[in-house]
Amino acid sequence: MSYLALDIGTGTQDALIYSKSDHLENSVKLIYPAPTILFSKYIADSHQDLFIAGAPMGGGPVTKALKNHMTKGYNVYITKEASLSIKDDTEKVKSQGFDIVENIENPHLYLNDLDMDLFEKLREKAGYSDFEKILVAVQDHGFIKNQSDRITRINFFKEFLKGDLRNAYFNETNNIPEGFNRLKSIKNTLEQSGYTRFNITDTGIAAALGALYNVSERPVITVDVGNGHTFAALIYDNFKTSSFFEHHTTMLTPEKMQKYIKKMLTSTITFEDVYNDGGHGAHCFQKKNFSEAAIYVTGPQRHRLFDNFSDNVIYASPAGDTMITGPVGLLLQEQLI
Repeated sequence: MSYLALDIGTGTQDALIYSKSDHLENSVKLIYPAPTILFSKYIADSHQDLFIAGAPMGGGPVTKALKNHMTKGYNVYITKEASLSIKDDTEKVKSQGFDIVENIENPHLYLNDLDMDLFEKLREKAGYSDFEKILVAVQDHGFIKNQSDRITRINFFKEFLKGDLRNAYFNETNNIPEGFNRLKSIKNTLEQSGYTRFNITDTGIAAALGALYNVSERPVITVDVGNGHTFAALIYDNFKTSSFFEHHTTMLTPEKMQKYIKKMLTSTITFEDVYNDGGHGAHCFQKKNFSEAAIYVTGPQRHRLFDNFSDNVIYASPAGDTMITGPVGLLLQEQLI
């Protein structure tokens, strides 16, 4: 009985194939370019009009590559569903110069966050049994017309995180909220591929859980310093969240991090503190006051913000590898390890 735990970021997709009969350290591990990176490289090497179909996925580098492609004088024809990878508002996609069409029979690219053929081949070659369950983490801002996606995302987190971190996921029985097209796309792809058991969560939640692998002390603060976003949570009882905030990594400094962490400890951090600074926002679930907490830090940009921060900082590396923090968090959420 094996499990695929897959954390899909902007730069990489980090995967573990895990069996309960194995030590975690012996699991098959793959750190592979993120789908949006692979697609963007294909686009950059193209010298023709492009026809694109597929599903909503992480846009980032794909969007940038497609815009660059159009500046070279080429046209981009894209289906409505695939265009949601660029922006959730199709009218805004059109205004950027994309040609949205109903159907494309033989596309140059078929956008999708999940390449299950890759992981099935890896599973077979490694001699693992069929996947019992698929565990996936992605980031989805969400979309509500005429509302900032920063507000939409924080409102989503307030509902998603109000209980135990380990319960913050969608599975085959849950309805994903309207406007969260990327999460819905993951669910649809898994169902259409014949997978009947799965969990889908947010990359921030997976990172927070993975950072706490084999960590029993509480309270603790987890910080995932990603290439695009930084997510921090104060965990005070088992895996319950007292407060959290999310910001754009490039807008943060060590001084800002210190200020926000102090406010988390005293439950004085507010949505406006972070939102008015250009970030997504923040929220306190409990009005608790903590004198101090160890800070467990993950993410590719962690050194920029935390190398000279304080003695309380610990760089998390579950099973000896910081790159698998997300997959380990997914396994913890499923209570497999």
